[in-house]
Amino acid sequence: MTDIIFQPLGSPVSDGKGVDAIADIDPRLTRTNYFDGRLLTAEDLTRDQIYLDQRLREVGRVLGSGIMSGLALSLDPFTGRLHLQPGRALTSAGRVLELHRELTADLNDRGLISRLNDGLYRRFNRALYAVVLRYTEVGTDIAEAFPTDLGAKRGFQYDLITESVQLGLVPLPIPLAQQSQLQIRARLMREFFGSDQVHGLVPEDAVALGLLAIADDRPRWLDAELLRYPVRNEPKAGDLQMDLARQYHRLLADVLDARRSGSLNGDFAARDYFTLIPPAGALPKEAVDPVGGRQGFFPENYNVWIAPVRRSDAALVRQESMGLPAIDLSLKEPVDIAVLAPLTNEEYGHFAARLTHESAQASRRLPQLDLLRLKLYPMRPVHALDLDADVWQAIWDRTTEEELFYLRRPTRAAETAISSIVLALGSELPEAPEPVETPADQGGLLEDEESVLLRRINFAMLALQRPPVDQEGQEALVDLTAEFGQQAVAVTSGLQILLSIEPRYDPLVWQTLLALARNDALAPFAADLTAAAAEPTATGAKVAAIGNTLGLAAGLLNRWPDLDP
Repeated sequence: MTDIIFQPLGSPVSDGKGVDAIADIDPRLTRTNYFDGRLLTAEDLTRDQIYLDQRLREVGRVLGSGIMSGLALSLDPFTGRLHLQPGRALTSAGRVLELHRELTADLNDRGLISRLNDGLYRRFNRALYAVVLRYTEVGTDIAEAFPTDLGAKRGFQYDLITESVQLGLVPLPIPLAQQSQLQIRARLMREFFGSDQVHGLVPEDAVALGLLAIADDRPRWLDAELLRYPVRNEPKAGDLQMDLARQYHRLLADVLDARRSGSLNGDFAARDYFTLIPPAGALPKEAVDPVGGRQGFFPENYNVWIAPVRRSDAALVRQESMGLPAIDLSLKEPVDIAVLAPLTNEEYGHFAARLTHESAQASRRLPQLDLLRLKLYPMRPVHALDLDADVWQAIWDRTTEEELFYLRRPTRAAETAISSIVLALGSELPEAPEPVETPADQGGLLEDEESVLLRRINFAMLALQRPPVDQEGQEALVDLTAEFGQQAVAVTSGLQILLSIEPRYDPLVWQTLLALARNDALAPFAADLTAAAAEPTATGAKVAAIGNTLGLAAGLLNRWPDLDP
């Protein structure tokens, strides 16, 4: 059988019309057909060079664009020199840029800059510039060119074309405001977040390395994180937040340097400098005081908790949080923040037992999910904060500012029943007590979600609120706990059923729960009973009707209507 195809270039005998309607013909992907006896010209050989170049660039475009490695950019503010370290990058055109040695560009050498730009740019305009590394071709050596016409004279051409990379500046259509560089950079972080407008101004054969501000014909400051990004094809969930995190960390370090050089500490509000911050990132240690239960970095309407975390888990929980939206500090809506203090495994286990308290389960009507967290308010509450103060002081002494970080959500530390403290604004700081010795590590504390749930909600706890009224009910409870007590779905379905049935039906409730569990019908029964809550029928009749559809024994079901009022 002969396959039917659509031949792009048509028949060798006669070409059909409308070929470009069924084929994508790119003249740059044309290569020379070599055969004996053919006269080769420079055009034929150049065609092959273009073909190979385009094929290589196709591979580069598939991989994406951005910084592959290295290419760290820095500015010496005293000399006005840009320094670029070796590295590799991919441009949006698919070209690989590789720098083998350090480059230095003197922005004060106007003679050289003017010569390289055909007499232009003897003076820099006040503006923001994208610092780029771009691909360029340089002709080198001289070769004699013989004439193809007998009447022409011999000439000269470049013998070699050398591919190279060079630094360049691309003016951006963004005004340089009359503000401090910290304010400008924070504003640009917000404007550039998720926007491709500025990246579209970078030439396709170049890659952005950073943002440079020039005023009064002098370079003023450089942000080497704005505009640059690692190699990626299409941004995935969390990629933009990772870019924002790098920009935020660079700017936060400069903010702290500026404050400390002006005899100010790190206790400041984030909104003093930032309007948008990543869902996970660093924060000044001086802005947090777990002993006094105070924080001054996040807005007052935020719910801020602090908890220890294993250092080995820190990278994972930060990565998980990068999929969440960035934190917009200009909005009034509350945000849940967890400040985490990384500790070694030994330290984590050493202090864990002191932050774990016994809970009086029998005195609660319903189980409380966060048993051990202590919530603080803008004014110090009447109960003592010093129950864990010595432990937190010891933890805080072992936490460095470089490791301290926040997350937009609670993390595993809260799931392990280790207490955390809500940090409030404006409270007075108590004197820090002396650190005391704490218990030794009692083993790993990380638990899965079902284990945490079953430790806090189980059939034994439910029986404290709805105890069996006779021996039959007690035996049903024992069997139910033994057979299904470790199944979270069974426990939660049982809780839902108990909340829907009045205490008058307690003589039958535990026997019915056991029968439902053995029929694998707890969840369907709970759903049907909840759906029928608005019906005027008495509960006993509802249970009998629903249980009959789920195959429960008639002898048990017939006893339910007898308990109806």
